[in-house]
Amino acid sequence: MPEPYTSLEEQGLPAQQVWFIVLTSGFLLLFIGLLVHWQSRPLKRLARAARDLSLGADVEPVAEGGGSEVVEVGRAFNTMRERISRYLTERSQLFSAISHDLRTPITRLRLRVELLEDETLQAKFGRDLDELELLVKGALQCVKDTDIHENIEPVDLNHVLDCLVEPYLAPIGNGRVTQQGRALAAYPGKPLALKRCIGNLIDNALKYGQNAHLHIDDDESAFVLHVDDEGPGVPEQRLEQVFEPHFRLAGQQQGYGLGLGIARNIAHSHGGEVSLQNLREGGLRVTLQLPRSVD
Repeated sequence: MPEPYTSLEEQGLPAQQVWFIVLTSGFLLLFIGLLVHWQSRPLKRLARAARDLSLGADVEPVAEGGGSEVVEVGRAFNTMRERISRYLTERSQLFSAISHDLRTPITRLRLRVELLEDETLQAKFGRDLDELELLVKGALQCVKDTDIHENIEPVDLNHVLDCLVEPYLAPIGNGRVTQQGRALAAYPGKPLALKRCIGNLIDNALKYGQNAHLHIDDDESAFVLHVDDEGPGVPEQRLEQVFEPHFRLAGQQQGYGLGLGIARNIAHSHGGEVSLQNLREGGLRVTLQLPRSVD
C-alpha cells in the first residue's frame, strides 16, 4: 500500500535549518538597524541645527555625512546658513547706522532743552524726548522682528487711553473720539508697547473711518477694547490681508500701513489678539483682547 501523504508542516523543519533561518534573520535585522542608525544620525544633527537656527542661535556648520542624499541636504543647509548669517550681519550693521542717525538729533535737542530756564517746561520736553527715543528704539526693534526692550510693569490703561483720546475730544477735537467704559485695574505689560498698540488702532480708525468710538469691557479674565469707526468697512475675504504691510483696497490711494500689523504683534507678545469685524450698521470694529489670567 502507498505511504500516507504528509505535509511539510507535519514533518517539521530540521533543527539546523531553523537555527540557520533565525541567525540569518537576526544578522539581517542587526544590519538594517545599523544602517538606519548610520543614516539617522546626520539627519538628527541637521534637525537640531535647523531648530537652533530658527531660535536665533549661532549655529556651526553641520558635518556632511551619511548617504549621498543626506550629504546633499547637509551641504544645502550649510549654504543656507552662511547666506542667512551674512544677511543678518549686514542688516544689523544697517540698523546700527540708522539708529545712530536718528539719535543724533535727539541728543542735540536734549542739549538745547537743558538751556531752558523754565524747569517745568524743561521737564515736559525731557519726558517727550525720552518717549521719542523709546519709540524710535521700538520702531527699529519692530522692523528687526524682535521684541521692544521694556520691562513688564503694571500699566494704567485708563491713563494711556486718556492721553491718546484727549486731543480728539470735544470741543478741541470736535468729538472725533468717544469712549465708554473704564479699565478696572492696572494691566501687567510693557507701557510704551501697549500705548503704541492702542494708539495705532485709534489712529487707523480716524484715518480710514473719520471717527472712532471706543468701548471697554474689563473683567477678571480679560481686558477688551473695541474701536469702531464710521468708514466703509473691509470686504470679508480681505479682513486678514489688512494686517499685511501697505495693504490697499480697491479705490484707496493709501494703504493701511504698518499700524494694524504692529498692533497685532504687540498683542501677541502679551498673549492677546487683535481681530476685525464689519458692523451691520456700517463701519469696521477692531477688537483688542488682552488676557488677565493665564490658564
